[in-house]
Amino acid sequence: MKQYNVLVYGTGAVGIFYGGKLFKAGFNVVFVDTPEKVARLSESGLHIRSKFDHNYDFSPQIVSDLKSLPPQDIILVCVKAFQTYDIALNLLPVVKPSTITISLQNGLENEKILSDILGKNLVIGAVLFFNGETEKESTVIQRTPDNIVFGELDHQRSDREEWLSTIFSHADINHRISSSITHEIWKKMIWNNAYNAISALTQTTLGQIYRFAEILPTIRKMMHEVQQVAVAEGIEISDQTINELINLNPEYDNVKTSMLKDIEANRMPELESLVGVILKKAKARGISTPVNQTIYELIQLSLSRVNKESD
Repeated sequence: MKQYNVLVYGTGAVGIFYGGKLFKAGFNVVFVDTPEKVARLSESGLHIRSKFDHNYDFSPQIVSDLKSLPPQDIILVCVKAFQTYDIALNLLPVVKPSTITISLQNGLENEKILSDILGKNLVIGAVLFFNGETEKESTVIQRTPDNIVFGELDHQRSDREEWLSTIFSHADINHRISSSITHEIWKKMIWNNAYNAISALTQTTLGQIYRFAEILPTIRKMMHEVQQVAVAEGIEISDQTINELINLNPEYDNVKTSMLKDIEANRMPELESLVGVILKKAKARGISTPVNQTIYELIQLSLSRVNKESD
């Protein structure tokens, strides 16, 4: 297969894992991160440890400046949602009319931001199912099965969906093409909004939340609030879907959510991307979201206390 150019923006667990698979498959993969991190990772190399696949060590090109790079065929955006706007601006020198940009991020607004800056024809919608942790910055440990669901944002089948599927298959990346990717993005958002927020606030794993039956009515109320916003945005989410989202997969029993891991690592959690955005959309449409509002304010209070203690 042709050695297509692939840019991976971000060297967290997601970036290392998927960039590593594409690198192993023989593609020209370049990683992007800050100058300080580039220096450290270039010396240590990158490493994948997984109970679902073979371990893999590799030493790709890692840069902090994109200006010297050629136009890219595929761009994977693997940074926090609140970084998307700045990242999109940085990508302008390396896109071409046929570039496919994929957001492997949490939240609702990433595809819109990327489309507004790069152009709608350069972005494909995606939902990521992956849980991994990094050790010493350079090693990602995969703890659960992974999958990428992707599709055109206009929900029309295209040749480039099939082309991207061929690339992913060649790299042994689990994936599925969706003809309703916006619906998939909202479904993931409904789950993320409730479980990430509750996990971050209570500092509990998914399994601990699931086994504490008393919290499930609160989770259901959070999901129904987001469901109302989705419907107002033209996305039909059924009550059956809500029931399915509440029933967790046992494989995720001891998993920590991304917001909880960020808080434990003293990183900024994606509170605005997973809860705040729902509050803003609800307010604009006159929808009441009291449970989300309360959870949001409690997390803000908790973060303000931590910030004061660290000063």
